Amino acid sequence: MSTTALKTPAQHSTIWDSLSDKSKARRLVATSEDFDKLSERVVSQWNRVDQIIPRNKLLALIAVVVLAHIIGLTGFINALHQPSIVKPKKTEVIVEFIKPEVIPPPVIEPPKPPPPPPPKVQRANPPPQAAKPAALRTAPADQHIAPSDIVVQENTTAAKTSGPVVAEPTPEPAPQPPVIKEEPLVEAKGGVGHLNNPSPEYPDFAADQGLEGTVVLRVKVLPNGKPGEVKVKKSSGHGILDDAAVAAAKRWAFTPAKRGNTPVEGWAIFPVEFKLQ
Repeated sequence: MSTTALKTPAQHSTIWDSLSDKSKARRLVATSEDFDKLSERVVSQWNRVDQIIPRNKLLALIAVVVLAHIIGLTGFINALHQPSIVKPKKTEVIVEFIKPEVIPPPVIEPPKPPPPPPPKVQRANPPPQAAKPAALRTAPADQHIAPSDIVVQENTTAAKTSGPVVAEPTPEPAPQPPVIKEEPLVEAKGGVGHLNNPSPEYPDFAADQGLEGTVVLRVKVLPNGKPGEVKVKKSSGHGILDDAAVAAAKRWAFTPAKRGNTPVEGWAIFPVEFKLQ
């Protein structure tokens, strides 16, 4: 292959124009010498073109152009035979839900009961008339009463005495026992902080779960200040907190109830609060 510099399209068009112009300038009837000269010039020009563009590349370019024209022509013919695709028109369908009108069923009134028959009036027989008692007649009093007709019986059962009659004395009432006044009762006391009672231990599970609440305990306090019985009066809503409060109260000290200055057995009621810091 030659290494000559490629010429621009403008230069190529100038070469072909020169060939065409000189051929136009020739006579219509050319001699053999003229034809030989023209052939030499054409061959020389072709050789120059071959030097500018290699022959194998030129043939490949011509083949690509022909193939492109064949493909375009085939596509155009196929397009003429194929029907055009008409896009269907979109039809909008509006769906409207209509709530059916519910007609309530007619209210059928139950048949009225037949009126009760009029009560039969029975005439009560008049009670039999009682016989009128005969008029009582008192025997007429005797106008003449003798002194011997009035007799007074003598009391022969009474003891005979010559002294005056004295009435029996009225017995005196039995003496009443003296009334003992009860001394006022002071209730028992206790709870968190009372007598340095420590707070109950917060269960780890309750703390992890964020459980809180208040337990109300009812403790039976013995005269020595120790708890005898611990009950839950009101739960916190969580059994684990209730159990912790009961376990702590069994270890606490309490102030016993007193009647006057004497310690007695009593009950103490107090709350125990569980609250996360």
